[in-house]
Amino acid sequence: MPTLNTPPAAEPQAGTHSMCLLHGDFHAMDSDCWGVTLDWWLAHEDIPEPARRDAYLMEVEQAMLDKHIRHHRPPTPEEPQ
Repeated sequence: MPTLNTPPAAEPQAGTHSMCLLHGDFHAMDSDCWGVTLDWWLAHEDIPEPARRDAYLMEVEQAMLDKHIRHHRPPTPEEPQ
């Protein structure tokens, strides 16, 4: 079973299931997904590692919620359907 709270390895394997910030989902990640994860991880090096893992997961969870809400809300009059 994959570990969800581990930072990406230097060369992560494509197809490894993890929390994806790019797509706001848990899925088999490809190189684009890992690239966004690694960029986020390196941009937050000032945060201690345990807190950084938690912050990353919170950001992915927020992206998942945003995606879910957008999918289920009714369109507004100015939005194309």
